[in-house]
Amino acid sequence: MNALELMDRLNGQVLGHKIRAVVDGSIVVLARMEGDGWTLTEQGQELANLHSNQAATEAKAPRARKAKDTAAEPVAVESADVEPEL
Repeated sequence: MNALELMDRLNGQVLGHKIRAVVDGSIVVLARMEGDGWTLTEQGQELANLHSNQAATEAKAPRARKAKDTAAEPVAVESADVEPEL
């Protein structure tokens, strides 16, 4: 997981030449701009490893079925014993 993916996953933001996010109530610098790219900090690398493992687990888990997937199909009725109201 790269710095931008981690920022997106943790709802982080770019501020100056740093990517930061609030983790457990504390502001954590996830990465710094070095040259043309982002370099993860030590804390950023630990969080990236943690969230990469979680993302892999989520990808392997069966997808939750949506309501429309489980909705019953309408059944056709041959006849009805109800008189129409006039």
